[in-house]
Amino acid sequence: MTFHRVALHSEGSGVQTDDPELLQKYLDHTYSAHFAVEAPASHGACSWEHSRTDAGGYAIEEMRHSGEVLLRSDHVPSVVALRTVTGRVECEYGGISGVAGPGEWVLASTGADGVRIRLLDAVVRSIVLDRSLVAEAAADRATTSVPVIRFTGRMPIDAAMADTLDATERFLHRLLTTAPMSQAALVLGAAGRMVASAVLATFPNDLPAAAVDPRDEHPALLLQAMDFIERNAAHDIGVGDVAAAVYLTPRTVQYMFRNHLGTTPTTYLREVRLAHAREELLAGDRRMTTVAAVAARWKFAHTGRFAVLYRDTYGESPHETLRR
Repeated sequence: MTFHRVALHSEGSGVQTDDPELLQKYLDHTYSAHFAVEAPASHGACSWEHSRTDAGGYAIEEMRHSGEVLLRSDHVPSVVALRTVTGRVECEYGGISGVAGPGEWVLASTGADGVRIRLLDAVVRSIVLDRSLVAEAAADRATTSVPVIRFTGRMPIDAAMADTLDATERFLHRLLTTAPMSQAALVLGAAGRMVASAVLATFPNDLPAAAVDPRDEHPALLLQAMDFIERNAAHDIGVGDVAAAVYLTPRTVQYMFRNHLGTTPTTYLREVRLAHAREELLAGDRRMTTVAAVAARWKFAHTGRFAVLYRDTYGESPHETLRR
């Protein structure tokens, strides 16, 4: 095997290598654990690419593995949920196992014990949570005092909850990778509690059913509202359209966004549109793409105001982005 070493990023944000030793050091550093890494030669040459965006108590990751990779640790202090994009992921520890193919979730780490993970030519996206954040989410959901929560299964309770976790992960990815951190800081704390609640609702655990307040349906409805906005951002929509899509009143929708995300539906819609406009400008050809056309496509009627908002958000003008 030819080794290709790449220095760890200063914030532990990523690694790209075909050296198991470097990968092991990266995983140890990233997860505050001690890993053993194996790359069986029988499955061909291996390479690994990990990227991570950290928000303090939680993080999102993307991992690309070619070949077969075995990861073992006797204790990982974080709760880690993996979504397989391609390939296959097998997880087992303490007699509880799970297998995820494309489009499926599996709980790789409960945060209370170890991990045994086998990845086969896998592209994986993950949500990583501090166990303390999960405990806070459990306390928020409970109407009575509950003991320390333990997960009892590695596969989602049902397809509907897996879909909810999908929507949550997409929201987190957009928030952490496209929104400016100065603006995102307003919603980071609420988003962390929301994703922790989604993980608790998705994977089997011993949180007493009677301890969950059945009236709190807002997180699931909020995700539906955000999904509607993201799917329809290119259309002329407003708070009334969002409310109609989730069968709520506009006032309730505004309350959900303010209470759970610290923002408004209108501000969220604007941020989604800005993110789409930026993606289009980054991918555009300045010989054919114009800032005015992109702004209009994403419902910014005044190009000058769009440019000011864009600079305030991304620290550069839309023309500078287009010239990249």
